[in-house]
Amino acid sequence: MSILKPGPMPMPSFEYDFHELANEYPLIEGDEFDSLVEDIRKHGILEPIMLYAGKILDGRNRYRAAKESGHRFTACDFKHLLGSIDPEEYVSSRNDHRRNLDNKAKRALIERKINRHPDASDTKIGKLCCCDKKTVKSVRDEMKKRVEEFREGWAKLSTLQRQEFADSKRGEILAALGISPA
Repeated sequence: MSILKPGPMPMPSFEYDFHELANEYPLIEGDEFDSLVEDIRKHGILEPIMLYAGKILDGRNRYRAAKESGHRFTACDFKHLLGSIDPEEYVSSRNDHRRNLDNKAKRALIERKINRHPDASDTKIGKLCCCDKKTVKSVRDEMKKRVEEFREGWAKLSTLQRQEFADSKRGEILAALGISPA
């Protein structure tokens, strides 16, 4: 009878993708990112990186900077979001107050939230984006106007022009529908 001795446990890889909710916010770059790399090099990760559904929900910049600095991750560098917390509200609360989004970036964020929650009220979207419901209404009105302009333009196209347009946008249309091109 042979007794097998357990070998050493493999080290966890700590390789994570970014959650799509986190990706709604821009990453820091340039001098700001370089400063974060240096800070992590000197002090390590002081605030754990938040995970949700196996992806980074909050802390993408810390994660990138830690990798850049050569930081050796441990389990202590990561936390999992509690199931009682809404992940979208968490991301909004963690980012909207510390990000200086310009007007264009803020309106793009509002548009993404409207697309994700088309039936949500302007007040609800405003809370998710830390903005006034009037701003959400303005973005929603712009979106409706673009749709109406597209419809009007589409109505003026011949059948051949419509087909050419659809063919030129085939990849984008399939991606929007969640279909991989064959």
